[in-house]
Amino acid sequence: MAKSRRQSRTVPDRDEARIERFRHKLIERFSSDPDRALEHGLARNGRVAEALCFMALIRDPARRRRPMLPVPNVGCTAAVRQFFRADGGEQAAHLLPGQLSIDGIFPWLFLAGPAARKLENLFAYVEPLRADYNKADSAAEANGLTDAFADACSRVLTGRGAAEADIVAAYDRVWRPGALAAFRAADEQKRSKPTPPPVIRGVGLEYGMILNFDESQEACADEFDLGDP
Repeated sequence: MAKSRRQSRTVPDRDEARIERFRHKLIERFSSDPDRALEHGLARNGRVAEALCFMALIRDPARRRRPMLPVPNVGCTAAVRQFFRADGGEQAAHLLPGQLSIDGIFPWLFLAGPAARKLENLFAYVEPLRADYNKADSAAEANGLTDAFADACSRVLTGRGAAEADIVAAYDRVWRPGALAAFRAADEQKRSKPTPPPVIRGVGLEYGMILNFDESQEACADEFDLGDP
């Protein structure tokens, strides 16, 4: 029973989850890994744009179902919704950079009906990617990608212009430059890491043993979380 309750919190919409599992785990794809990573980045931008549209709904008092501070506290933390887990050595990479909160509350709780369900689903979409690509996403998130997402959503929530104009401004002036800066910072950080030293193997009684194993492990250590597989 405990497992069932935990799963229901993780998977918000089981019908949508079945569709997503079919799309990503049963349909055979022939794209190269770099192409899949590029498509993942484009899909992320699309989901961010969708999230900004929902922020425009939440800021509308006629659509909002609970009070919100005049200047809401918008944050982005680790994902809590996920439609499926990856297998075969891949990892389920979320399309949105993380779980958004508004004044400490899940954003879909500010809406009702189909809009609330669709917004909750938005945070559960994942794509199976090789671990290296998911690690790159995690590195970008640690270097400002989650902040860029939260800042763009905050820009729409506090905007006073036409909704369409505020959404475009948040995407073009906050999300895009923030996301590019995050991936550049992650790339520089990765490149600055020490390269593993040549493997030193023993001879004689130590034949075949890696004598500098600890040194190699330390050089290869990655400080970023791989994400939920």
